[in-house]
Amino acid sequence: MKEINLLIIGAAISLIASVIGYFAQSIVQLIFNSKGNVNVYVKSVYNKGSGKAWGFITTNIFDVPLWIEVHNTKNKNIVLRNLNLQLYEKGKKIGKTVQVTHTENSGEKTIYGDKGAYSFLVGPSSIARYDLDFCIKKSDIKCDFDEVRISYFDSKDIYKEYKLFDIENCWKVSNNKIDYDWHLLV
Repeated sequence: MKEINLLIIGAAISLIASVIGYFAQSIVQLIFNSKGNVNVYVKSVYNKGSGKAWGFITTNIFDVPLWIEVHNTKNKNIVLRNLNLQLYEKGKKIGKTVQVTHTENSGEKTIYGDKGAYSFLVGPSSIARYDLDFCIKKSDIKCDFDEVRISYFDSKDIYKEYKLFDIENCWKVSNNKIDYDWHLLV
């Protein structure tokens, strides 16, 4: 009988040690996979259809073609959800742009975002680049704005927003310059 009790106690100790080892391994792996950074870089570029830089392409349309690069150095997938441009007047949010999913020019279709979506899943230890285009018609906002900010929700569904441009003369045709280098959103 004593041998059976010792056998049962040994099995219980072995089971408990295995469970503790499994949880310890899971916690260490979770910590390891979460190490690293997610950096989002942005660059203003020429519009693929019109060949113009960001700005007021007419007195009624504001257009912002951008590239973004997402650098994920974590060992797990990350999400950037609902990337968009927010419009401000004197520090007050007054609206947002429309995320252009695609355009057609002379029968050639250009897809923006991630197959038309402005939410992105970026794999572990990777870099992803996306072509984006945002626009708004004057009739859709009905007021002026003096600042443009880029926004998104991160993997933890936390809202992030960063200043992108100052606007000098709202709704006047502009001749802005593209970026020749990437800008880290901080």
